[in-house]
Amino acid sequence: MQDIDTPNTHSLIDRYYEEERAKREQEMTLAELGLRLDANDLAMLGVIARRFQKSRDQVAQEVLSSALVDLLSRIEPGERKLMARDADEAAKSIAEEIAEENGIRDVPIRTGVWTAHDRQFSKIERQKEKLEKKPLKKVDVTTEAKKSEADTIAVTDQVNENDTGEFEGSFEGTAQVSETTAIDTVSATLEMQTDLEAETNDEDAVEENEAQEASVLAN
Repeated sequence: MQDIDTPNTHSLIDRYYEEERAKREQEMTLAELGLRLDANDLAMLGVIARRFQKSRDQVAQEVLSSALVDLLSRIEPGERKLMARDADEAAKSIAEEIAEENGIRDVPIRTGVWTAHDRQFSKIERQKEKLEKKPLKKVDVTTEAKKSEADTIAVTDQVNENDTGEFEGSFEGTAQVSETTAIDTVSATLEMQTDLEAETNDEDAVEENEAQEASVLAN
């Protein structure tokens, strides 16, 4: 916790000291590697370093680290496994040499780094093989089109059948209504004829009675 009597500028200087000490300790865990680069490569290395405010050594270190991983991924799986194992074993010896050269007890180092990379590459390769061996479902456009056409015809036939059934039912109902209407009409006609005949008979009977009465009066 910062002392209340300590100005902020003092704490800033303390932070600078800590960063410098951490950087120095990190450098003590690294080994030097002399490189002779082409002018074009060295120029681009310098441009990138200036753009991101890094030293050329920092950029070169990170570029080389990424490139080594890419190189390992291109090696044959069987040979890659052996090389990863050899690199992990050699890393321990190199870390001990760095510590001895810089006068420190030991160098903190992650173990099994290259073996872990090899396992990750192997996993990716197995997944890729599974995808390549898995048969792809091919769709026959002609078959799908025929199937779609057959389904459409079946649906159309069903609709027509339903429509025909409704039409036939409607026709039967209409026929029944027409037949009933015809029967009623015939019955009404017969009744009218019966009534006319009855009236005619009554008129004939009246005329005959009047004739008989007239004949009696005449006598």
